[in-house]
Amino acid sequence: MTAYELITNTTTLSLVGLCSVLLLGYDLWKKLYFRRHGIPGPFPLPLIGNILDMSKGFTSELIAKKEKYGKVYGLTVGTFPSFIIQDLDMLKEIFISRFSAFPNHAEEPINEEPFDKGVNVTRDGHWKAVRNTLSPAFTGNKMKLMTPIINKCCDQLVEHFEEKRNTETSIQCKDLFGGYSMDVVASTFFGLEVDSQKNPDDPFVKYAKSAFDIGLWNVKLLLALFIPGMQKLYNLLGIKVLDVNMAKFFKGVITQAIDMRKKEGSTRKDMLQLLIDAHKLDHDEEGDNDGLLNGDIKEDTSSNAPSKTALTDEEIMANAVLFIVAAYETTAAALCMTSYLLATHKEEQEKLIQEIDKFTPRKEDLTYENLSKMEHLDCLIREALRFYPPVSITDRVNDKEDIVVKGITIPKGFAIFVPIYAIHHDPDVWDEPEEFRPERFSKENRSKIRALSWLPFGDGPRMCLGMRLALMEIKFALVRVLQEFQFETCSETEIPPILNTKTAFICPANGIKLQVVPRKKTD
Repeated sequence: MTAYELITNTTTLSLVGLCSVLLLGYDLWKKLYFRRHGIPGPFPLPLIGNILDMSKGFTSELIAKKEKYGKVYGLTVGTFPSFIIQDLDMLKEIFISRFSAFPNHAEEPINEEPFDKGVNVTRDGHWKAVRNTLSPAFTGNKMKLMTPIINKCCDQLVEHFEEKRNTETSIQCKDLFGGYSMDVVASTFFGLEVDSQKNPDDPFVKYAKSAFDIGLWNVKLLLALFIPGMQKLYNLLGIKVLDVNMAKFFKGVITQAIDMRKKEGSTRKDMLQLLIDAHKLDHDEEGDNDGLLNGDIKEDTSSNAPSKTALTDEEIMANAVLFIVAAYETTAAALCMTSYLLATHKEEQEKLIQEIDKFTPRKEDLTYENLSKMEHLDCLIREALRFYPPVSITDRVNDKEDIVVKGITIPKGFAIFVPIYAIHHDPDVWDEPEEFRPERFSKENRSKIRALSWLPFGDGPRMCLGMRLALMEIKFALVRVLQEFQFETCSETEIPPILNTKTAFICPANGIKLQVVPRKKTD
């Protein structure tokens, strides 16, 4: 090696080393924002921040850190510093009174087809336009149109419970409720009749489940978490994090279904048709006053509301696939945990059965109208969603300018994460939170519930659009099963169940095993 080459190589290595040191220094300086401003929180490691702490258990770590640092502290995931806020007064400002300053979710580390045009990732004016177009498709009256489809899926669910009861000593509720949830999504959003319990190898089931198969330690996902702009680089280079075949499958299913309906003039009343026609729909008020705790899902009808435009095929596909991810795992988990709570609180199950016998004793009695009369059912499900919220965290981001909320400055670019499970189990918010008490949500007690304390569907203008559909799906399934059976614990029932808290989804790690016993009905 010549002297010139040696000097050149040494200079190059020195520059690379200097740049690396500067980048690491800037990364650490950014992460130490919380220390410089007196905001408590764990010390972040270079590049990875506090991700090792969170990998121990997402939900349990957030509860432990609240006990150590309080209700407002700083945390860094990868290179992104974020606030963890459990203070309800601050959250009320962020989610509601000053929503215009925090209208967006934090950027997703994965933003590619088929999810890249979903309402959850759209931002600012584009989000407002898409939301205003979609909202009328999720009113109470529109949900009534789904009852025949959901009832048909309930027929299959009850049939599978009967089959399992006759052949097995205990029933894995996760499998049956997961199949039911999958069937409802397939039928309402894709127009497909899929009995996923009988046909587990159906392509729809296979690709829908693959949407959940990406783990935290996926290398491409980790790079997107740690390096700002990595997802944009992936898109530029054509690198995919998700299963390419999954995107192709759902795109083909949606495109074929839309083309067929446009040609044949489909009259099928399902969510897919409502999405196709969303820009033509009005927000009908009738049927919307159904006791939603956190306010209604309203269309923006103000004079400055964005005009409605027809959703593109890509937007329809993205939002349909989004509902697989949003509804499949969460609805199945909600039904599993509610069944467990009924089996371990027999007096509550008996109250519910009495209410079912009063309003919906037969299959044909189960209507949207009769369901809305069942107050104990509603209270019980809301308390189950408080006790075991299917999603442990939600978020917002400040991408406008530095904003002061209750004396704390939230800099531009910082995300805000809200620990739902921790709030739902906070003794400062709920009286004896570890007790299962459906009466918390009775008409007499609802006025005592603090704003932003019940968040299974989020809150404010960006709360979950599918809330009404999810609640209806859960209620229909429980009523139909309890018309025939009652839940009981058995030797294989975990009490309490071990929860999988590694991700933002909360579900029983080993499922929920129960016995279902035929009810003794009296004429």
